Amino acid sequence: MAHPEFFFALALSGDASRQMLTDLVGRVLERAGCPGDGAAAIGEKIHAAVAHGSAGTEHIDVEFTAAAGRLQIAVSSRAGAIWQTVCDVP
Repeated sequence: MAHPEFFFALALSGDASRQMLTDLVGRVLERAGCPGDGAAAIGEKIHAAVAHGSAGTEHIDVEFTAAAGRLQIAVSSRAGAIWQTVCDVP
């Protein structure tokens, strides 16, 4: 079975809802074919990165890129990278 390839990005503010991020991560992990059992933990990490990174800036970008059997999740601001992780797509 071929691995799905896609790119999904959104701009957030520091007050992004923890529940919204957890739900979003769960859906993206599901779409990418990653096990969903880590979605809550990754959602928490993204929430913390967004909250931390939003100090002094209005926008935080969250990007999900799936290619070649891997899903990369990156959180950044105009000042640069804040947090990232990669998970293998089975």
